[in-house]
Amino acid sequence: MTVAIAGVSAALGSPGGSAIAPNTLSGALARVTPAVVKLYGTGMGRAHGYGTGVIVSADGQILTTKSLLSSTANVRVVLADGREFEGKSVREDEYRELTLLKIDAKDLPFLTPSKTDHLQLGDAVAAIGNWFKVADGDEAPSVNRGILATRTTLNARRLVQPVDYAGPILVFDAITANPGAAGGPLLDIHGNFIGLVGKVVESADTNTRLNFALPGEELCDFLGNKASPAATTQRGAAVGVESDIGIKLSRMGYRHVSAYVERVRPGSPAAKAGLRGEDLIVAVDGRRVADAEACEEAVRRLTPGEKAAIVVKRGQEFLTLDVVPEKKTK
Repeated sequence: MTVAIAGVSAALGSPGGSAIAPNTLSGALARVTPAVVKLYGTGMGRAHGYGTGVIVSADGQILTTKSLLSSTANVRVVLADGREFEGKSVREDEYRELTLLKIDAKDLPFLTPSKTDHLQLGDAVAAIGNWFKVADGDEAPSVNRGILATRTTLNARRLVQPVDYAGPILVFDAITANPGAAGGPLLDIHGNFIGLVGKVVESADTNTRLNFALPGEELCDFLGNKASPAATTQRGAAVGVESDIGIKLSRMGYRHVSAYVERVRPGSPAAKAGLRGEDLIVAVDGRRVADAEACEEAVRRLTPGEKAAIVVKRGQEFLTLDVVPEKKTK
């Protein structure tokens, strides 16, 4: 049986073919959707300037994925009723790629992440998100239904760069590996908030796009300001390997020092990639860098020998340059 849910058509029925009670999922969605928001901000290159978030407190805290969009100074947040607010980043988790935003609002509907120990493989799940920027005002976001395929740990890459997070994930067959879906909630059949849809990645095992979500336990730990137990396996600098591309950044300024390139070492990875003095670095490997310190940290975290994209502003033009970092020597 097919019914219209939140502006899209979704097929109802269990994986084994037995019927799900009518309106069970649509009723859950009706309760949950008011806590889902649309996000708009900076987009550049392969980074899209729109996404999805979940309100997690009545006073306007919003959980979403960390990206160039969420790192923007001012994010435009559109509520389910069409109201717009300015969202500002409160806290980020580089490893889990999560961001907590805050808007100046109160008495909002919100969701609390649920533990996932009740889930079994084959259970029905549903993902909510703003795929391809379909919704811009009070229109309902898109819904995609599937089943829980497996639990595993993430082993993936974005372009050619390995993803740092190697912790637990939920894998499902609903297609969410599309622009705008990241940061939306994954629900069980009862509407429990069991996970947050992750950004587009490719599985290092299958070389295919992966539809996955961070489980509720990881979300609870992030909201409780607890580090992920799996963070000890983080790639790059966390295991003692740092990268270098051969640039020196300008240190002129007060408080906020933008990531202007002062000098490029001849023959270095940066020189080979085409970086020049006076370039302003705005993103490294898909992550926006707000200042020189953040840029240097992002470069250190790259994997030596593996290509990474660096976005620079040169005059009035934005350029994406591919650099292959080398291992930093002490």
